[in-house]
Amino acid sequence: MKPGDPQSFFHVKKLVGDAGLIRRRPGHYLGIGIVLAALLAGTVAGMLLLGESWFQLLMAAALGLLLTQFAFLAHEAAHRQILASGKTNDKLGRFLANFVVGISYQRWMNKHSKHHATPNTIGKDPDIEWDTISFQPADAKRQRGLLKWITQRQGYLFFP
Repeated sequence: MKPGDPQSFFHVKKLVGDAGLIRRRPGHYLGIGIVLAALLAGTVAGMLLLGESWFQLLMAAALGLLLTQFAFLAHEAAHRQILASGKTNDKLGRFLANFVVGISYQRWMNKHSKHHATPNTIGKDPDIEWDTISFQPADAKRQRGLLKWITQRQGYLFFP
């Protein structure tokens, strides 16, 4: 097999699958969900107990981090990695995205499916289109003002 050969992908996928690296781990995700729910409850309680205080900024930062983790769980559900059936994964993903995080699960799924259909293909993958973060040198050169400043430092400003 040569690099780029479609069969090489399936060969590697089989090797990874045979090694057990892509099997579902519902217990792992249940543990993460419980910890995140407890942290979210603690953050909301902290927000209520603090009242009007500058410390609310710390609570807002914690809330941002927690909601991002819930979004990652919705992503895993969308990839059918948490529960046994696709339907229940979709219900879980929809609940986490729409009701916990506050983003449209359906809109995100449409965009994410297009990304997986044509990953990193210029003009087809919506994840690499021209925006605040530039994935192509030509797009980086188009930025002006504050966006240019951000683009020039995006490697340092972006924390996954």
